[in-house]
Order: sequence, then structure tokens, then C-alpha cells
Amino acid sequence: MLQIRKFSKKDAKEVSRIIKECYLKLKIGGHTKKGIKAQIDWNSPKNLVSRSKGIKYRVAVDNNKVVGICGYDNKKVHTLFVDLKKHKKGIGKKLLSKILNEARKEGLTTIRTWSTLYAERFYNSFGFITKKKLYLPEGAKDVILIEMEKRF
Repeated sequence: MLQIRKFSKKDAKEVSRIIKECYLKLKIGGHTKKGIKAQIDWNSPKNLVSRSKGIKYRVAVDNNKVVGICGYDNKKVHTLFVDLKKHKKGIGKKLLSKILNEARKEGLTTIRTWSTLYAERFYNSFGFITKKKLYLPEGAKDVILIEMEKRF
């Protein structure tokens, strides 16, 4: 049975593995090899734990195993990833629904995200509107993300 709970430090290693596998095996779109490496490094266990001080991460757990993550702060949805073996089972939808409900209850009226090209349609299905493409780092274009916004 799938449960969604708060992220804890002990989840960081497994979450980092899930994110790395997604970047290496999915056709994310628009990232160079250098950009993919930068995204994997950005989502190291240490960095996830550090960012969890300001981002309210939630993890999806199935049979005591972490299978996904998503988080938010007062401006953005962050880090939505699901274990590749669990894709197309509604886990990403459950995580994002939980995050959006929490953000709305906290009084947010607008929330943004930086989506990969791969996930843009997924976010559109939740009412996120595409605003613009972002190229990171500026000038190098190693990472291409889509800035999106949702109003509650």
C-alpha cells in the first residue's frame, strides 16, 4: 500500500539513486552529458538533506521502500521523481496532488516549477501553464528546463 510521508535524512541515499537513474535512463530532453552530471550532483544525498531544511519534501513509500519524491516551498514545486520501475502507476500524480493540496492549505495562490521537457505534459495536466524555457548555466545551455506556473 502506497503511503506519502515527510522526507527524512535516512531517505536521502535512496532518493538520490532514483533521481540519478531517471537522469541516466529517461530521455529527459535538452540536457548535455555535462548538464546531466550537474543535475545528478545537485541531487546527491548530502545536497538533498541540506535542501530539506527549506523545502518540504514528501516521499512515496510502497512496501517500506521509497519509490518517489516531491517537495515545495513558498514559491516552487521541487524535485518530482519516481522510481523507473514504478512509472505509470499514479505515484507521481499522488505526490504532486499532495504537494499542491498542502501548498493551497498554506495560503499559496500561485506556485511555479522548473520542469524537464520530459515532464512538461504531466505538469500541464495539473493546470500548470508553460511560461518560458530556461537555459542553465546561462550561456552554456547544459540544462534546459521549462518554467511553469499554476494558480489556485
